[in-house]
Amino acid sequence: MTLLARWQQLLGIRPEEGRTVGLFFLHNFLLGIGTILVYVSANVLLLENHPERNLPLAYGVAALLMMAAGKVYAHFEHHLGLQRVAVRVLLAVVVLTAVLGVLVAVGHSVLAAIAIMAGYRVIYLLTNLEFWGVSAVVFDVRQSRRLFSVISSGDMPAKALGAVLAILIHHHTELLWLLLTAFGAYLGALLVLQATGRSHLVEARSAARALRAETVAPRLQRWFGSSRLVLTMCLSMLAIAAVTTGVEYSFFVNVKHRFHDQALVMRYLGSVLAVTYLLALVFKLLLTSQTLDRIGFRGTLLALPATILVGLGLFGVFQSRGPNDGMMLYFCALFLALEVLRRAVFDPVFLVLFQPLPAHERLQAHTLAKGVYEPLGMALAGVLLFVVHGWLELGADITFAWMAALTLGALLLLYRTYGHYLAELQHAVSRRFSAPEAAPAPSSNGHTSAAANENVDAATLQQLLSELTDKTTRAAATERLVHLGEAALPALTEALRTSANEAIVRRAAYVCGQVRRPASRRILVELARQPGLLRREAALRALRNFEPEPTDAAVFHDLVQQELRLAQHLLHGQATTASAPLRAGLEYELSRSQQRLFGLLLQLYPPQLIADAQRGVQHAARERQANALEVLDNLIARSVYQALQTLLDVAPAAEKTRRLDALLGNLPQAVAIVHSIVEQGEETYSDWTLSVALRQWQPTPYTINRVLPHLRSLSPLVREAAFVVLEQFARNAPEGYQHLLAAQPTLATLTMNHHASTSHLSAQERVLLLKNTALFAATPENVLSSIVPIMKEVAFDDGQQIFAKGDLGASLFIVHEGEVGIFTGAQQLATFRSGDFFGELALLDAEPRSATAVAHGPVVAFRLDQEDFYDVMEERSEVLRNIMRVLCQRLRRQNEMVNR
Repeated sequence: MTLLARWQQLLGIRPEEGRTVGLFFLHNFLLGIGTILVYVSANVLLLENHPERNLPLAYGVAALLMMAAGKVYAHFEHHLGLQRVAVRVLLAVVVLTAVLGVLVAVGHSVLAAIAIMAGYRVIYLLTNLEFWGVSAVVFDVRQSRRLFSVISSGDMPAKALGAVLAILIHHHTELLWLLLTAFGAYLGALLVLQATGRSHLVEARSAARALRAETVAPRLQRWFGSSRLVLTMCLSMLAIAAVTTGVEYSFFVNVKHRFHDQALVMRYLGSVLAVTYLLALVFKLLLTSQTLDRIGFRGTLLALPATILVGLGLFGVFQSRGPNDGMMLYFCALFLALEVLRRAVFDPVFLVLFQPLPAHERLQAHTLAKGVYEPLGMALAGVLLFVVHGWLELGADITFAWMAALTLGALLLLYRTYGHYLAELQHAVSRRFSAPEAAPAPSSNGHTSAAANENVDAATLQQLLSELTDKTTRAAATERLVHLGEAALPALTEALRTSANEAIVRRAAYVCGQVRRPASRRILVELARQPGLLRREAALRALRNFEPEPTDAAVFHDLVQQELRLAQHLLHGQATTASAPLRAGLEYELSRSQQRLFGLLLQLYPPQLIADAQRGVQHAARERQANALEVLDNLIARSVYQALQTLLDVAPAAEKTRRLDALLGNLPQAVAIVHSIVEQGEETYSDWTLSVALRQWQPTPYTINRVLPHLRSLSPLVREAAFVVLEQFARNAPEGYQHLLAAQPTLATLTMNHHASTSHLSAQERVLLLKNTALFAATPENVLSSIVPIMKEVAFDDGQQIFAKGDLGASLFIVHEGEVGIFTGAQQLATFRSGDFFGELALLDAEPRSATAVAHGPVVAFRLDQEDFYDVMEERSEVLRNIMRVLCQRLRRQNEMVNR
């Protein structure tokens, strides 16, 4: 691993994010150089001219100009778009810096000093809005939590450098060189922004969402929008801005009183600022993500106001040490601590809070908080400071009293902000159109009460259970069992415990899920604890009809750990196997494990939130995925979330294995994945994965017995692969094979029966044939294996009609050998060859055929009948999703041809 890769791994930067993070870091670095140099220039002039009175005036004037600039920015952001506004903002900053240079050169009055300070604040606001506006649309909520601390740290070394330059300034005539350097830095930032625009789409795009359940009062929406999150954050920002302005004022004035010489003042201020920004850089790069993980999102959010309250409470302690040294040390420590926490912790978290909002609301909220309410807080502080110190000439006690009151208000608002943040996350992943649903509950339904007194004998129940496997009687038998309710539960319990028939297990579990009684829930919980994962999946599907029960929490927590261990074993197998088919099969098994994990979480946490999050992580939109992960991060146990996130991440198997090993510990015993699959069989793995593993397995005379159960599997894929293993063993170890035949007298007959029933095309070849058709190309082989049993091999002679125009369609055909022509009358519309399919619409409806199909020469094809296919789709929804995708693509292409 290279040094750069190690550094990126330490900071949480993924390889594909490296260039983007580098651009944003450089962009912020250049903005930081320009801004701090203007800041130094403004303070040099203001501290020369009665700072007690002029600093509050500068705060007030700067706040008014900032609010005006914020309004102008918001107007153009809405009308021009973010990319164009960002470029124009930097051009405006360059021009404004030049204007400030003129003021420094020709103006030496107090008004010029105030104008320069106000100009600095406006430049700071515009660069802040531009930088974070672009960041907010390029990064999603999960990336923002990982990366905002990193990219925002770009301005810290720049500001530390500016603070060092301030130490070297002895007269305001030297400030022109600082402003000239700032001018060049802003031009560099403009070039970096253009490079970012070329590699990323800098555009605020928002997907439509449902209406919020709770909104801001209508009379306040004009000022805050409809989100309560924005309301509380804007008011918090106002209070914190007022308090930090008061602390900055107290610090600067105290330094001015302590050092009367201007050079000493600037040297001291420069040293404190350099230390502050360097400490903030360290916090941002190394500590922020750890802090978020250890004390939680809400704790991190409250760290700044809590520190301010503690600092203000220490005012009396330091005041007792003397008017000079004690207060000097106090103000220095307070200013340094607040700046470090604000830059390193609060600002990145503040920016993350707005990420769940739709893109346009996100930008509006950021502009509102930074461009209106933060300047308003500065203006409030300027007025209070001017009244207390410049007009009434009261003591510092009054200033600390109003700062403490505002800080307490900010603390309460930020505490509520976290709840609004979670509500926005839930809103972001919820369905756009959904009617209010009654919460599922283990209570009786109408069928149960109606059948409470109905007598039914055991023979009738057994007959109903057997009818669940027959598609002609399945629906009626299911309805009757649900109608019987609790009377059917003993028979269902026995079937779920003893039946090896997958169809009976699935449908019996479904019936238990419909009989919403405590007894049926207990049956399903017991089913989920059984070894077979197919049984667990059936139980978890049925348990979706029930609310979580705290008494069962320990059971489901244990099952979660079992699933995570299985996923860890699968990842180890993926990372170590060289077989591409086996890796693909294990990937499908991992996806099944993820689905079971979500099913288990539904029984431990609020079901609607988990269901919305599950849909979100499977969504195609990156932003929706990120919001869903953020919901899970704030909802489920931290260790479980980290493991689930590892499974969901797009990363190499080896990397995911390393991360999961660090979370769960090493596997108790290392078992080769192929041996594990063969040993555990269809209880744990799908038939395709098992068949692939069997074909790679190299048995010995001591392990060959493990193949025997697979020879009698109901899956043609597994049986086929098991007999391949047996034939290879007979060739490689004839003596061992003879011992096996002697120990298993029925094995020879079983082998002959298998060879006698072998079809023209093997089950494995049928799966690969389906995979090579456009209709099923995106469907995993593990799913396609369920179609193999319903594939009917058919043959047609040259010129034979396969179906005629007007016939009721009920089958799809896949060509294996030969050619098929599609005609309407005498006109040939298309020709289909090996691997092509036709008649696919018949799988979804039974409308008359729109054309005639005729064999060109001998044809061998496979027919899929609609009725059989519906049974498969009932169990495997992925099949239907892929068919709909392909049909939509065809319809879209036809529409494009019509519109040309």
